[in-house]
Amino acid sequence: MALWPVVAVAALADEDAEIATRLDALADAVMVTDQVPGAIAAVVSGDTVILRGYGIADLDGGIAAGPDDTRFEIGSITKLFTWIAVMMLVEEGRLDLGSDVAQYLWDVEVPGTEPLTLTQLMSHRGGFEESYAIFDPAVATLPRAEALSVAAPDQVFPRGEITSYSNWGAALAGHVVEEVSGQPWESFVEARILGPLGMDDTTTAERLRRPDQPPLAGSYRMQGGVAHPAFRVDIGAFGPAGAIASTAADMARFLRFLMGNGALDGVRLLQPETMVRLRTRLFDDRPQAADMAHGFQARPMCGATVYGHGGGVDEFLSNLAFIPEIGAGVFLSQNGGKGADLPLMVPTEIIGVLAARSGLEAAAPKPVADAAARAVEAAGRYLTNRRTFSGPGQLLAALSPMTVTALPDGTLLIPTPLSQGPVRHDPVAPDIWQDAHGARVAFLRDGTGRITRLADGTGAQTHERLRGLADPVWLWLALGLAALLSVSSLLGLTWRHGLHGGTRAGTLVTAVPLAGALSVIGLIGAGAAAGLAASRLGSQFLFDQPQPTLESFLAMGDVVAIMAAAALVALVPIWRVAGWSLWRRIHDTFFAFSLAALAAFLLRWGLAFGGPI
Repeated sequence: MALWPVVAVAALADEDAEIATRLDALADAVMVTDQVPGAIAAVVSGDTVILRGYGIADLDGGIAAGPDDTRFEIGSITKLFTWIAVMMLVEEGRLDLGSDVAQYLWDVEVPGTEPLTLTQLMSHRGGFEESYAIFDPAVATLPRAEALSVAAPDQVFPRGEITSYSNWGAALAGHVVEEVSGQPWESFVEARILGPLGMDDTTTAERLRRPDQPPLAGSYRMQGGVAHPAFRVDIGAFGPAGAIASTAADMARFLRFLMGNGALDGVRLLQPETMVRLRTRLFDDRPQAADMAHGFQARPMCGATVYGHGGGVDEFLSNLAFIPEIGAGVFLSQNGGKGADLPLMVPTEIIGVLAARSGLEAAAPKPVADAAARAVEAAGRYLTNRRTFSGPGQLLAALSPMTVTALPDGTLLIPTPLSQGPVRHDPVAPDIWQDAHGARVAFLRDGTGRITRLADGTGAQTHERLRGLADPVWLWLALGLAALLSVSSLLGLTWRHGLHGGTRAGTLVTAVPLAGALSVIGLIGAGAAAGLAASRLGSQFLFDQPQPTLESFLAMGDVVAIMAAAALVALVPIWRVAGWSLWRRIHDTFFAFSLAALAAFLLRWGLAFGGPI
């Protein structure tokens, strides 16, 4: 592994040398385990800045990853620059966080019937469903206002009530900045933030890179231990949500600014009180757990609050985290790999060591008297609120519900972004559980006291409690039952040596269950092919549309829905035709209803006649 020690360990004070050594050891171990090609890192602790480059930035050229001569895409960390831009205009009296953003826009119609505020956008509580259109190159190349209109998601939640992460909402906020300032978002960020902070090697879009700025590192998708060049997505018009690429050295300067009082090296961007405001939560429905603070993820940890943001785009995974009270922060980015431990776990470990060194320590949790009963209440299945609510895109959520399991001692087993399986969470307060790394999960109740949502440890995501037929498990059960009866239908056909129905009419009616069975098997086959293609292509499968296997799967969903209707109609002659056994009539009746149930769930999840993804 190539190592680029910009700050030599020997030149550091003993305590800082220990941090550098720990960072190197963690990076070395995780990069091997997760097959990470290359990474860059910055640690800021008081006046000490440790910069690192690990591994390879460009596999074809054999170029090492350096902390000041290669740029990595930082993804959604870009949003922090957008929120700082918003606060600069708030300071100037040109924006009000509590006012309807529609008054600042003349060329974009805001979805929904309720007023939308920047407070809600910064907290990801605009009530929007997910919009995959922002990753469509045909949309991303449009002018920003037009792209926002084309990709506009529906409002599916009341404003301000439910956290549902929205890239579209952040891009809209960036458009507000440019409408109010009279400058394109890219120009505003360059002139008002990057330039004054001395972040000379940071770009707001690849097309705007200057010849004197470092090249962008390659990024890679790992498959079978082999690194393949990543399928790249240029989000273009949606740049305020995730288009910035930067170096570790520049991100160290950004960290120093974020942990300061609004100035860096004598250059002031924001007033001290505005910096305090940036780190203040805008909602108070889960004060002891993670939430958003003026666009920053805010997580309780080590007796303090860790602020920051994560980002992922084009196989780059990045994370920025800091505790302002002790002047300690970490930035880390990798350009591929089969896991996310490096950007997610390593900063947490380093921040924890720096916090302990500064005397910070989380108070021992008090026993929760009714933890076991609360755990039983919390157990169940949850579906992320960051999803589409129409069309075949719903399948992405249906494939990954979260199962929460209660143990007799009041602990919960909950999957996390870092885990391959459920992770133990201990009760630390009523309706709040915490894992061994300090990440907290909060369960939120409605007005009747019933648990309705789970807020995870990121602060940017909530998950809805699944009840009744809303659980996608019914889709898979219906598919399983229809598949079983399809097989028995084909076995019956083989037993009877063909389409024998006793009469000509009976023979014709026999063809309907046969066609229905073949449609179900075709659906399963197309689904298996789509799954294999998705495994092989990674993110390209979703963002490079149309995908033939996915198109075939959705087409078979349409066929199954049609055959379900035909099977129900065919029940009339099935029960009238002569020469059929009672068992055969009952079987085909059950099959017709199983097809109908499957079709209903396919329609519910947008997998039949749901339109494009």
